Amino acid sequence: MNIEEAIFKRRTIRRFKQDPISIEILKKLIDYARVAPMARNVQGLEFVIVENSETREKLFKLIKFAGSLPEDQRTPESGREPTAYIIVLVNTEIKPSFFDFDIGAAVENILLGAINYGIGSCWMANIKVRKIKSLLEVPDQYQVKHVISLGYSDEESFMEPYEGSYKYWKNPDGTMHVPKRDLDDVIFKIF
Repeated sequence: MNIEEAIFKRRTIRRFKQDPISIEILKKLIDYARVAPMARNVQGLEFVIVENSETREKLFKLIKFAGSLPEDQRTPESGREPTAYIIVLVNTEIKPSFFDFDIGAAVENILLGAINYGIGSCWMANIKVRKIKSLLEVPDQYQVKHVISLGYSDEESFMEPYEGSYKYWKNPDGTMHVPKRDLDDVIFKIF
Protein backbone atom coordinates (compact mmCIF):
# COMPACT_ATOMS: atom_id res chain seq x y z
CA MET A 1 0.00 0.00 0.00
CA ASN A 2 1.41 3.41 -0.91
CA ILE A 3 1.05 6.53 1.24
CA GLU A 4 -1.87 7.93 -0.76
CA GLU A 5 -3.83 4.69 -0.39
CA ALA A 6 -3.16 4.67 3.36
CA ILE A 7 -4.25 8.31 3.78
CA PHE A 8 -7.53 7.83 1.92
CA LYS A 9 -8.23 4.43 3.47
CA ARG A 10 -7.76 5.67 7.05
CA ARG A 11 -11.13 6.10 8.72
CA THR A 12 -11.99 6.06 12.41
CA ILE A 13 -12.99 2.56 13.49
CA ARG A 14 -14.85 1.88 16.74
CA ARG A 15 -15.79 -1.81 16.47
CA PHE A 16 -13.19 -4.51 16.41
CA LYS A 17 -12.74 -8.22 15.88
CA GLN A 18 -11.27 -9.83 18.95
CA ASP A 19 -8.07 -11.04 17.27
CA PRO A 20 -5.02 -9.86 19.24
CA ILE A 21 -2.44 -7.49 17.77
CA SER A 22 1.11 -8.71 18.25
CA ILE A 23 3.40 -6.77 20.58
CA GLU A 24 5.84 -6.43 17.67
CA ILE A 25 3.24 -4.53 15.63
CA LEU A 26 2.27 -2.34 18.60
CA LYS A 27 5.94 -1.47 19.15
CA LYS A 28 6.34 -0.73 15.42
CA LEU A 29 3.42 1.73 15.61
CA ILE A 30 5.18 3.54 18.44
CA ASP A 31 8.38 3.47 16.40
CA TYR A 32 6.47 5.33 13.66
CA ALA A 33 5.41 7.90 16.27
CA ARG A 34 8.96 8.18 17.62
CA VAL A 35 10.32 9.42 14.28
CA ALA A 36 7.57 12.01 13.70
CA PRO A 37 8.65 15.66 13.55
CA MET A 38 8.97 17.32 16.97
CA ALA A 39 9.31 21.06 17.63
CA ARG A 40 13.01 21.87 18.13
CA ASN A 41 13.50 18.07 18.02
CA VAL A 42 12.77 17.94 21.76
CA GLN A 43 11.27 14.48 22.10
CA GLY A 44 8.97 14.63 25.12
CA LEU A 45 6.38 12.12 23.97
CA GLU A 46 6.22 8.68 25.53
CA PHE A 47 3.66 5.92 25.16
CA VAL A 48 1.94 3.18 27.13
CA ILE A 49 0.84 -0.03 25.41
CA VAL A 50 -2.21 -1.70 26.92
CA GLU A 51 -2.82 -5.20 25.59
CA ASN A 52 -3.77 -7.42 28.53
CA SER A 53 -7.49 -8.05 28.90
CA GLU A 54 -7.84 -6.97 32.54
CA THR A 55 -6.32 -3.53 31.99
CA ARG A 56 -8.13 -3.13 28.64
CA GLU A 57 -11.45 -3.77 30.36
CA LYS A 58 -10.74 -1.14 33.02
CA LEU A 59 -9.50 1.38 30.46
CA PHE A 60 -12.55 0.83 28.23
CA LYS A 61 -14.74 2.32 30.99
CA LEU A 62 -12.62 5.49 31.08
CA ILE A 63 -13.05 6.53 27.44
CA LYS A 64 -16.01 7.76 25.42
CA PHE A 65 -16.70 6.95 21.79
CA ALA A 66 -18.41 8.80 18.90
CA GLY A 67 -19.93 11.97 20.34
CA SER A 68 -21.92 12.70 17.17
CA LEU A 69 -23.79 9.40 17.19
CA PRO A 70 -26.94 8.67 19.19
CA GLU A 71 -26.13 7.27 22.66
CA ASP A 72 -27.09 3.68 21.74
CA GLN A 73 -24.67 3.67 18.75
CA ARG A 74 -21.56 5.18 20.38
CA THR A 75 -19.86 2.52 22.46
CA PRO A 76 -18.74 -0.78 20.94
CA GLU A 77 -20.92 -3.70 21.93
CA SER A 78 -19.59 -6.53 24.08
CA GLY A 79 -17.22 -8.64 21.99
CA ARG A 80 -16.34 -5.72 19.68
CA GLU A 81 -14.12 -3.68 22.03
CA PRO A 82 -10.58 -2.57 21.16
CA THR A 83 -7.98 -5.31 21.56
CA ALA A 84 -5.15 -2.86 22.33
CA TYR A 85 -4.58 0.75 23.24
CA ILE A 86 -1.70 3.17 22.89
CA ILE A 87 -1.79 6.00 25.43
CA VAL A 88 0.04 9.20 24.46
CA LEU A 89 1.98 10.84 27.29
CA VAL A 90 3.98 14.04 27.49
CA ASN A 91 6.98 13.96 29.81
CA THR A 92 6.89 17.58 31.02
CA GLU A 93 10.40 17.31 32.47
CA ILE A 94 11.62 16.92 28.90
CA LYS A 95 9.11 19.20 27.19
CA PRO A 96 6.88 21.40 29.37
CA SER A 97 5.14 23.19 26.48
CA PHE A 98 4.71 23.38 22.68
CA PHE A 99 3.94 19.68 22.33
CA ASP A 100 0.51 19.80 20.65
CA PHE A 101 1.97 19.70 17.13
CA ASP A 102 4.29 16.88 18.17
CA ILE A 103 1.30 14.87 19.37
CA GLY A 104 -0.62 15.44 16.12
CA ALA A 105 2.30 14.31 13.97
CA ALA A 106 3.05 11.27 16.14
CA VAL A 107 -0.56 10.14 16.36
CA GLU A 108 -1.09 10.48 12.61
CA ASN A 109 1.97 8.28 12.05
CA ILE A 110 0.41 5.66 14.35
CA LEU A 111 -2.94 5.83 12.56
CA LEU A 112 -1.40 5.51 9.11
CA GLY A 113 0.92 2.77 10.30
CA ALA A 114 -2.06 0.86 11.68
CA ILE A 115 -3.71 0.93 8.24
CA ASN A 116 -0.53 -0.59 6.79
CA TYR A 117 -1.09 -3.61 9.07
CA GLY A 118 -4.84 -3.83 8.40
CA ILE A 119 -5.61 -2.46 11.86
CA GLY A 120 -8.46 -0.06 12.61
CA SER A 121 -7.98 2.82 15.02
CA CYS A 122 -9.80 5.54 16.90
CA TRP A 123 -7.95 8.63 18.19
CA MET A 124 -9.70 9.55 21.42
CA ALA A 125 -9.55 12.72 23.50
CA ASN A 126 -12.79 12.31 25.49
CA ILE A 127 -11.02 10.40 28.25
CA LYS A 128 -10.94 10.43 32.05
CA VAL A 129 -7.36 11.62 32.41
CA ARG A 130 -6.96 11.38 36.20
CA LYS A 131 -8.45 7.91 36.37
CA ILE A 132 -6.32 6.70 33.44
CA LYS A 133 -3.22 8.16 35.08
CA SER A 134 -4.07 6.28 38.29
CA LEU A 135 -4.94 3.02 36.52
CA LEU A 136 -1.67 2.99 34.59
CA GLU A 137 0.39 4.34 37.51
CA VAL A 138 1.69 7.26 35.47
CA PRO A 139 4.05 9.54 37.49
CA ASP A 140 3.25 13.21 38.07
CA GLN A 141 5.68 14.66 35.51
CA TYR A 142 3.61 13.08 32.73
CA GLN A 143 0.43 14.38 31.16
CA VAL A 144 -1.98 11.82 29.69
CA LYS A 145 -3.07 13.46 26.42
CA HIS A 146 -4.83 10.90 24.21
CA VAL A 147 -5.82 7.27 23.88
CA ILE A 148 -5.65 5.41 20.58
CA SER A 149 -8.00 2.43 20.43
CA LEU A 150 -6.80 -0.34 18.14
CA GLY A 151 -7.99 -3.63 16.69
CA TYR A 152 -8.76 -5.43 13.48
CA SER A 153 -11.81 -3.70 12.05
CA ASP A 154 -15.27 -5.16 12.51
CA GLU A 155 -17.11 -2.30 10.80
CA GLU A 156 -16.92 -0.30 7.60
CA SER A 157 -16.54 3.45 7.37
CA PHE A 158 -16.77 5.50 4.20
CA MET A 159 -15.97 9.07 3.28
CA GLU A 160 -18.98 10.99 1.94
CA PRO A 161 -19.35 14.41 0.31
CA TYR A 162 -20.04 17.23 2.77
CA GLU A 163 -23.65 18.40 2.41
CA GLY A 164 -24.21 21.06 5.06
CA SER A 165 -23.31 19.02 8.16
CA TYR A 166 -20.11 17.58 9.59
CA LYS A 167 -22.02 14.99 11.64
CA TYR A 168 -21.14 11.42 10.81
CA TRP A 169 -23.84 8.76 10.84
CA LYS A 170 -24.49 5.04 10.71
CA ASN A 171 -26.76 3.09 8.41
CA PRO A 172 -29.01 0.48 10.05
CA ASP A 173 -26.45 -2.15 8.95
CA GLY A 174 -23.79 -0.38 11.08
CA THR A 175 -21.83 1.19 8.21
CA MET A 176 -20.32 4.55 9.17
CA HIS A 177 -20.52 7.56 6.85
CA VAL A 178 -18.17 10.50 7.42
CA PRO A 179 -18.69 13.73 5.45
CA LYS A 180 -15.58 15.53 4.21
CA ARG A 181 -15.44 18.89 2.46
CA ASP A 182 -14.38 18.89 -1.18
CA LEU A 183 -10.78 19.77 -2.04
CA ASP A 184 -11.80 22.97 -3.87
CA ASP A 185 -13.77 24.07 -0.78
CA VAL A 186 -10.77 23.90 1.53
CA ILE A 187 -8.31 25.70 -0.75
CA PHE A 188 -8.73 29.29 0.40
CA LYS A 189 -6.65 30.89 -2.37
CA ILE A 190 -4.09 30.08 -5.00
CA PHE A 191 -1.56 32.80 -5.80
